Amino acid sequence: MSANIFAVSINEPWEIAVVWVAAFLAIGIISIFPALVVTIFCHTMYRSPKKKRTRECTDKKDESQMRMFAEGVTWAEQFKDITEQLHIVNDGLNQYGEYINFGFDKCAVILQGRSESLLYSYYFADVYAKNGYNILVVDFRANGFSDGKYSTMGIKESDDLVLWIKLIKERYRIDDFTVHGVCIGGAAAIYAYLKLKQQGLPLIKKIVTDGLFKSPYEIFKYNFKKYKGPIFPVLHLVFLLAFLLAKVRLFSETPMKYMKDIDIPILFIWSVKDMFCIEPKSRELFEACASKDKELCFFPEGRHSHVRSVQAAEYDKVIEKFLSDKALIQSEVD
Repeated sequence: MSANIFAVSINEPWEIAVVWVAAFLAIGIISIFPALVVTIFCHTMYRSPKKKRTRECTDKKDESQMRMFAEGVTWAEQFKDITEQLHIVNDGLNQYGEYINFGFDKCAVILQGRSESLLYSYYFADVYAKNGYNILVVDFRANGFSDGKYSTMGIKESDDLVLWIKLIKERYRIDDFTVHGVCIGGAAAIYAYLKLKQQGLPLIKKIVTDGLFKSPYEIFKYNFKKYKGPIFPVLHLVFLLAFLLAKVRLFSETPMKYMKDIDIPILFIWSVKDMFCIEPKSRELFEACASKDKELCFFPEGRHSHVRSVQAAEYDKVIEKFLSDKALIQSEVD
C-alpha cells in the first residue's frame, strides 16, 4: 500500500518538478564548488608558466596602487647609476633582485605584498636610505621576473629571503639587516629571521611589518567575507590544493605560531580600517610577540597594505623613530 502511494506521489507534475529542481541544484553545487576552489587558488597562489614575466603594476584599475607604484619607480630612477642587478637560484627557480649601494654598512630589505614586483617596494625605501641603509628589493618567486608557479604566503619566500641576505653579506660584507615586509612580505620576514637564527646567523636585527596577518586562514577568511563567499568548505579545499601542489601547510605555518620566538626589535604597523587584518586579531598577534622591544602603531586611515599612501610623512616618522637606538613606547597615531 505504502509503495503504491509513493509511486503515485512522484508522478504528480509538481512533485516531479521539485525532484528535477533538487537534482539540478545538487549537480550545480557539486560542479560549482570545485570550479570556485580552482578559481580562487589560481587567482591568489598560482601563476601560469605561459604568463608573460613583467614588473608592471598588477592592478591598473586601482588608483592608489598605481600612484604608489609610480612614486616608487620615480624614486628608484634617481639612483640607477648605483643600482646593481642581482640573481639567485633556489628550488631550481631563477630569482631576480636589485641592490642600491649607497656605501652604508647596513641594508634594508623591502618586501612587497602578494603579486607585485620589486618596483613596488621602492615606494617604502626613502626613509631607510635617509637613515643610512642600502636598499635590497627582490621579485618574489612567481612574481615579477622571477621563476615559479606558486605564491606561498611567505613560507617558501622566506627560504629565498635567507639566500638573498646571505648573498648581500658575502658580496658586500653587510651584517646588519632590517626587513620591512608588507603583508606576506612581513610573514616572510618572520620566518626568515628564525631560519637564520637557527643557522647561527643573527643577521636580521630589526623587523618592520605592515599589515601582517595572524595566519593565512584569518586573512583569507576576511577576504571571503568581503566578497560574500562560502568559507567552508571552499577555503579548506583551497588550502588542500596549496598543500598538494605548492607543498605548503597554510593551516599550521603562521606568523602567530612563531611570535614566541621573536626576540629582536619589531614594529607592527596596521590601519584601524584594515578589513583583512582587523584590529582585535592584530592586537592578539602583537601581544603574543615575545620581544621586549616591540612597537605597535595603528594608523587612523588606509586600507590593507596602503597605510603609507594616505599619511606618508607620519608613516615615515614612526619608522625613523624605530630605526634609532632610542627605546620606543607602544604608540597610537591620532
